[in-house]
Amino acid sequence: MVSPCTAASPKSTSTSKERFQAAFVDGRGRVCSLEQVRGRPVIVALDPAEFDSTHAAELRPELRGLGSALIVLGRSQLWLVEPDDAPELLTARDPAALDTLRIRLGGRERLSMFVFDGGRISWSFRDETGALRLLDALGRAATHRAHSSTLHISRRELLVASLSAALTMAIFERQSLARSAPPRTTTVSPTQVTLEVNGTSHTLELEPRVTLLDALRENLKLTGTKKGCDHGQCGACTVLVDGRRINACLTLAIMHEGAKVTTIEGLGTLNKLHPMQEAFLHHDAFQCGYCTPGQIVSAVALVVEGRARNAEQIREQMSGNLCRCGAYPNIVAAIAEVQKV
Repeated sequence: MVSPCTAASPKSTSTSKERFQAAFVDGRGRVCSLEQVRGRPVIVALDPAEFDSTHAAELRPELRGLGSALIVLGRSQLWLVEPDDAPELLTARDPAALDTLRIRLGGRERLSMFVFDGGRISWSFRDETGALRLLDALGRAATHRAHSSTLHISRRELLVASLSAALTMAIFERQSLARSAPPRTTTVSPTQVTLEVNGTSHTLELEPRVTLLDALRENLKLTGTKKGCDHGQCGACTVLVDGRRINACLTLAIMHEGAKVTTIEGLGTLNKLHPMQEAFLHHDAFQCGYCTPGQIVSAVALVVEGRARNAEQIREQMSGNLCRCGAYPNIVAAIAEVQKV
């Protein structure tokens, strides 16, 4: 459906209309009006009896025939009934405006119905007997539509129709915004954080919500530390902070002001590898290599901790580092070799 709202300010000779439209300005500040209603027919019904949503199934055949959506204003509730969806209980932006609309559309004691088609009111009905049900009124709407042409309506009826259309289109606009609104963003002021990374001090301007992993990769360009699951489950982001191994994706950089951080880049150089790096090469303890930086950093800490004295304990102490390629036997062998030195 084409958007029924415009960014222009409402222009009307009717104070009541302006007040009502202002009560249904959408979240972008746009005003809905009858002149911009296009697309499928929309039916607005005032039901003096509170609408029972369990009866929606019997209304759907008529709505499908009309190709319409139905807005039902009960005594205290506002419902949207679609031909093929479950009825939805809606929340009005301004309950007082709904009361005004009920009065202008014919009061509370009689069932009233208005059909908007092609941007204009094509049929209206008010039950003077007080005996008809909503389903009966829909049947009459279907019969009249089959033989109808656009009605010649009075100025007062046009005002009433405009008010009804403003309400109806505001509801549909609300649903459209709910489906398509972009995620809300929040601007957070950056703060200074000083980290000693691989022996070099770095002062960074970071938002408080930046993780240590993102600070290392995005700000310091130390991409050896990998982002695997980003949930602390794979261990690919393992680094040493003050000698203790942690998952860098689960901690904020600002929590480690002044800390000494060691990444895979700080363990050795191309000319002089760390003993654990040499052992991984010697035992072919990797295949794709994505998890290897985290495996090596974690293994270095394991040796320093000294709690793993056999293959089974090595497996247990390295259980936080996953290898999707399944190089676990070679990883254990490499760690065991370094332990013996």
